[in-house]
This record gives sequence, structure tokens and C-alpha cells, in this order.
Amino acid sequence: MNLQVSGGSLKSSKAFRWTVGVGIGTIVALGLVLMFLLTQATGNRELYERNYALLLVLNIAVAGLLLLVIGWIVVRLLLRLRRGRFGSRLLVKLAAIFALVGLVPGLMIYVVSYQFVSRSIESWFDVEVEGALAAGLNLGRATLDTLAADLGNKTRQAATQIAETPDAMAGLALERLRDQLQASDVVLWSPSGQVIASAGDSRFLLKPERPSVQQLRSARTQRVVTQIEGLDEVVSAGNGELTAGASGPP
Repeated sequence: MNLQVSGGSLKSSKAFRWTVGVGIGTIVALGLVLMFLLTQATGNRELYERNYALLLVLNIAVAGLLLLVIGWIVVRLLLRLRRGRFGSRLLVKLAAIFALVGLVPGLMIYVVSYQFVSRSIESWFDVEVEGALAAGLNLGRATLDTLAADLGNKTRQAATQIAETPDAMAGLALERLRDQLQASDVVLWSPSGQVIASAGDSRFLLKPERPSVQQLRSARTQRVVTQIEGLDEVVSAGNGELTAGASGPP
């Protein structure tokens, strides 16, 4: 009877070790696969973005598998401790020590890293960096203002020339004007806001985008109006009798 019990316990211990070994090997293999995918995604952002959902599912699956293995081992230890098996208390103490050794340093590193990042990241942007960013922003604004003013002056001169052109020949004049201004689109408007002629993409539109009443009024009083739309479009309108819209290159 004693031999049968010892043989059964021996078989169960071998099965336990084999199961633990297979589980650890599977976890290590999955970890290596995830590390390989991480290294590939670090140098290839498109690959990472394309497979983000798959990586998230794999991470959740690995985390769940780890929790299941840990839970199963804890249950086995508790059962051995309840049955009074030899060395059960020692196994529990060793498991607790390994858990503390693996958990406490990682938790401390996480807390220290979080505090460091949250408190010191603002110190990276010192006065010099802030001044450089402000100078770059001012330079960009000045460049856009210069482009808008230059396009406005060219549009005002072109509007003076087109004012002497008959409406029947306005289309050809606008094509030449578009080439001179290197604009993508030029539209000739009447004082009432009606389209007289156009050159560029707007000629294929039945109703091109009409200037607002405020823009037409400003064009009559100021002879030229420029407006920056976004960061790559400059719209210009010019004189009292004639309203011209042009989009120039950045």
C-alpha cells in the first residue's frame, strides 16, 4: 500500500513538473515572438500600426495565460499545504520570496520612473528651447505674411490690367495671369458677386466658392484683401470695380 501511494505521488510530481516545464516553455516562446515583433515594429511604424490590434490581443492572451499558470500553481501549493505534505511550508515560503523579489523591484522602478517622467519632462523645455520655438513660430508667421502681401500686390496689378480687358477675352487673360502668378486657380468676379471668368480648377465648377460680402466690401475700400487659409493657401482679392481671387503656392 505504501509503495502504491509513493508511486502515485511520484507520477503526479512528474506530471506536475512536465506541465510546468511546458507552460514555461510556451510562455518563453510567446515572449520571444512578441520581442521580435516589437523590434520589427520599432523600425517600421506602418507595420506596428497595421498590426496593433493583433499585438494587443497577443499581449492580453499572454497576460491571461500567465495569470492562469500562477493561479494554478497557487492552488496546488494551498492544496499541498492543507494536506500536510512534506515541504509544503517551505515551498510556500520560497514562492512568497520569489514573488516579492519579482514584484517589489519592478513596482519600485515603475513608481520612480513615473515620478521622474511626470516631474522632469517640463524641465526639458527650458527658456532657450521655448525661445527657439517662439522664434520659429514668428518666422513662419512673417513668411506667410510676406507671401500674402506679395500675392496681394501682384493681384492688384493684374486686376488693373484685366479691368481694361473685355469680358469675352477675360478667360484668356486669366490663363496668362495664372501662369504669371504661378497660381492654381484664378476667378474674376463682378461687383455684385457674379462669376465673369475663371482659370484653373474652378472653371469646371458650376458654382465656384463665392467671396463673402465682407471680403467684397473690403476689396472695394482697400483695393486688395489677402487671407491665409490654413498653412498652404493664400487667397487674394483686388480692386473696387473688379474682384479677383487667386490661390498661390506656399
